Amino acid sequence: MKLTPSNVNARFTCKIAVFLCMCFGMNSQLLAQADTLDLYQLSIGDLKNTRVSATSKVLQKQSETPGITNFYEKEMIDRFGWISVNDILYRTAGFAPSQDYDRRTVSVRGVFEGWNNNHLLMLIDGVQYNDNLYGTAYTWEITPLIFTKSIEVVRGPSSALYGTNAVNGIVSINTLSPADLEGGHGMAQVRIGSQGTRIYDILGTASTKLVDITGAFNFYQTDGNSYSTYEDSFREDADGNTLQFKTNDERESNYFFAKLEGKDKLSGFSLQYHEHHWQFGTGHGWLFNVPDQPESMKEFRRIINLKYNNASKKQPLIQEYSLRYQKHGIDWRMRFFPDSAFAFDIFYPSGVSEYLRTSATDILGRAQFTFNLLRGSALLGGIETNVFIYNGDEEHNSNIDLESTFNPFPNNEFRPMKPWFEFVLNEPVQSSGVFVQYISPKFSNKLQLTFSLRYDLQSFTYTDIYDEDRKKQKKTFNQVSPRLAVVYNATDKLTLKLLAGRAFRTPSPTEMFGANTFTLLSNISELKAEVISTIELNANWQISENIDFNLVGFYNAQFDDIIAYSVANANLSTNLYSLSTAGLELDMNWSKNNFSGFVNYSLNKRIKENIVDNTISEDQNNITWVPAQTANIGLSYKRKKGYLSSTIHYQGVSKRRDSDIKPDTEVFRNNEVGSWITLDAKIALTLIKNIEMGFLLQNALNQDGFLQKNNAYRFDYRINERRLM
Repeated sequence: MKLTPSNVNARFTCKIAVFLCMCFGMNSQLLAQADTLDLYQLSIGDLKNTRVSATSKVLQKQSETPGITNFYEKEMIDRFGWISVNDILYRTAGFAPSQDYDRRTVSVRGVFEGWNNNHLLMLIDGVQYNDNLYGTAYTWEITPLIFTKSIEVVRGPSSALYGTNAVNGIVSINTLSPADLEGGHGMAQVRIGSQGTRIYDILGTASTKLVDITGAFNFYQTDGNSYSTYEDSFREDADGNTLQFKTNDERESNYFFAKLEGKDKLSGFSLQYHEHHWQFGTGHGWLFNVPDQPESMKEFRRIINLKYNNASKKQPLIQEYSLRYQKHGIDWRMRFFPDSAFAFDIFYPSGVSEYLRTSATDILGRAQFTFNLLRGSALLGGIETNVFIYNGDEEHNSNIDLESTFNPFPNNEFRPMKPWFEFVLNEPVQSSGVFVQYISPKFSNKLQLTFSLRYDLQSFTYTDIYDEDRKKQKKTFNQVSPRLAVVYNATDKLTLKLLAGRAFRTPSPTEMFGANTFTLLSNISELKAEVISTIELNANWQISENIDFNLVGFYNAQFDDIIAYSVANANLSTNLYSLSTAGLELDMNWSKNNFSGFVNYSLNKRIKENIVDNTISEDQNNITWVPAQTANIGLSYKRKKGYLSSTIHYQGVSKRRDSDIKPDTEVFRNNEVGSWITLDAKIALTLIKNIEMGFLLQNALNQDGFLQKNNAYRFDYRINERRLM
């Protein structure tokens, strides 16, 4: 099936193009690339003193934050040709490429990350932007980088300030403003590549007396990573040979971003609008049966955020207020099983199909206050509240009884189904959090302490739809998240950090409320929040003006009650296992003359684990499902007329559990996923002033590598073949 834009999306795209042309029309210059701060013109010492805010919500030097932060400026992102946040994370110490179903996920510190990819928190200009249905941080290409000024990646738990989802870290996107485009008022980029890849970006800015305006649009389309593969339907040819099928990986998205920033009498106010539409194929199939009929998987998000911050007025009390509205809609036409399929001891002569069109909204409000005290100390506090609202489906039907028996309807008849989130139909889900942080003065100009503490409470009423009387029940989650950071500047060149904290993730709506569907199965009465406790030691040494070395040792003492789909319980979302992991992360950055680069290495070791699901075997000694080791090397060379860059990614061996190896699967895949190396390269030339042309080659050696599919299935996920743009 070829994905094409809907008429609605086409009209939307035209409107956006008109808007951006108007922005350009208010000015006279167009840049092919933003003339932002050139990262590679700065010394390592300057970079070490870059001021970031995601870790503590206070602007601090990167080397002195109460956390471990990597900073990526737009010029570096463009230099290496990175298209998505995933491209950045995969080349950062502690993170590793993974995949689950159709989705490219980010595994962190030796722990496999499933489809939700929701142990990361995404911020845009300091405001939470995770999805409201799955809690997902959209780190792949459907969140474009066209409007990005810089990205801060924080490793480790951060719930003490941000609450749920900030378990493995934070991805904080800082957006562009007109002042960042020195010498120009916009930029445009076109990328055309193999695998039917087309990426169009355009950004325009304008200024009036009272507001600065920034608008951007991204269109992304690709045939994706399509290849012949085994799947799990057990379909055979006439001779009894297991059939292979092509994966469905075609993807398309468009994203519109607009930002208004107040000036003069409106100084401190900002308004952002995000309109996001995407559609995708289901890879090996929703239930690992490549569909025998066309599917249509479409989603959209609409986010509006109003914010006020008086930091620019240089007052001792900084006040910040934000109000964010989010609506997420889905339009899924799914094919779970093909004709003549057997599943759960039921025969489906016409297969299993389901159609769902629905949406949910949430509203997040926050008030935050920062007191700047003497000698660099600060006291910060605030309160957040979020309300999630589901008012039913626009349309929901299936050719089988999804409400009770799961038997097929006669004559392949499609009948209406009860609501997707019937548990909380018209019942708001209320979440609140209170947080406080104290940053001490610098004792003897060397030692600084930061203590953060947050209390979160989620409470809601739901209908027990499996009870004959449909009784109303109450459910609450409450968490206390502390964090302590000791930062010691031993010398001007050496900084030592001791960090300890706890973070949590409250189960997402899809994990708690799914009903009357083949997409979800929920365990609302027994589901517990995930909790992680972590200790980190960090040494940052500026070896010279050209070289900076960073060493991190971590111990995730407990990562309790991790939620995933249970094979033993028909894909029930439940708490499957608890893990303890330790590891080392090394990274080095260097820059001299026209050359610059980075090197990093990650090593993880499983200390212990406790498995609840009886289909998953314990392995107390090995990292499983993801590699124990990863490494990255990046190199860049720049001249006035162009630049050349390359990155190498090493993915170590990925071990399986004993339960992943069974007689009907081991003949289709090896007993472990072997290591592999990929090489990416980019070359770009400035043809005339402000016009750049380049070539990006991904997986240049056409490495035949794999990402592990967890549990006992017949396939792993093949990495992308060589792609030229």
